[in-house]
Amino acid sequence: MKRINHFLSLALRFIITFGILFFLFKKTDFVKLKEIFKNLSLPFYLTALLCFNSFQLMVALRWQKICETWGFKQSYLFFLKSYLMGFSLNTVMPGIVGGDLLRTFLLTRQGLPFKKATFSVMIDRFYGLLGIFFILSISLPLYGQFLPKKLYYFSTILTYSTILSFFLISVFFTKIYSTDYFRPVSLPYNLFPILLGVLIQVFFVLQFVLLGKALHLNISYVYYFVMIPIISFLAALPISISGLGVREGGLSYFVSLLGFSIEHGVLLGMLGYSLILISALPGLYFYLKAKVSWK
Repeated sequence: MKRINHFLSLALRFIITFGILFFLFKKTDFVKLKEIFKNLSLPFYLTALLCFNSFQLMVALRWQKICETWGFKQSYLFFLKSYLMGFSLNTVMPGIVGGDLLRTFLLTRQGLPFKKATFSVMIDRFYGLLGIFFILSISLPLYGQFLPKKLYYFSTILTYSTILSFFLISVFFTKIYSTDYFRPVSLPYNLFPILLGVLIQVFFVLQFVLLGKALHLNISYVYYFVMIPIISFLAALPISISGLGVREGGLSYFVSLLGFSIEHGVLLGMLGYSLILISALPGLYFYLKAKVSWK
C-alpha cells in the first residue's frame, strides 16, 4: 500500500510539473525567447552562480549549529559535504526525500541518534521556510501592492500567522516543555539559525535579481523580495519535481503583473534551475566517491 501511495504521489508531481511546463511552452514565443537569451550578460549570470553557492555554504553552517545544540561536534567540512550530497540527490532524483534520508544516514554514522538526526534535517528545512516569511513580513506591506488583492491578503495572513506560531512554539519549548530533543527550536539556541535563515533567503533573492540583470529585465530589486519568497514557498511544497514548473510558472505570472512578457519569466526560471543543476555537481562527486566506501 505504501508503494502504491508513493507511486501515485510521484505520478501526481510529474503530472503537475509537466502540465505547467506544457501550458507555459504552449504560450511561449520561442523566437522571442531565443532573442532574449542571445543578449544574456555572462558576468551577471556567473555572479548569480556565485551568490547561489554562497548561500549553500550558509545552509551547511546552519545545519551544523542546529546539531551543536545537542553537543554533537563535527567539522564544518563534514556538514558541507553531507549537505551538498543531499542537495545533489534531491536535484537528480524526483522529490526531496532521498537527499534528506542521506543526510540523516550520514549523521547517524557519526553517532547522532536517528531521531535527532531526522529532526535536525526537518528543522533545518523549517528555518529555511521561516526565513521566507520573515522577508515577506517586511516586503509585503512595503512593496506588495502590485499583487492581486486576494493573493496579497492571503500571503499576509499566512506570513504573520506562521511567524506568530513559531514564536509561541519557541516560548513553549523554552519555558514550559524544555527537553533536550527540542533544544534547536528553543531560545536562545534558535536565534543564530533564524538569523542565518533570513540571510540565506536574502542571497536566494539576490541571485534572481542578478539573473534579471543578466536578461536586462528592468524590474526594481524590491519586487524580487516579494516575488521570489512566495515562489520559493510554493516550490518547496511537495507538489512538483524539485519545484520545476512551479518556479517558471510563478515567475511568468509575477513578471506579467509588472508589465513584462511570459518569455522573460520562463527564461528567468530556467536560468534559476540551471544554477541548481550546476551547483549539484560537487555534491554528486562527493556522493559517488563516498558511496564506494559504504559498500
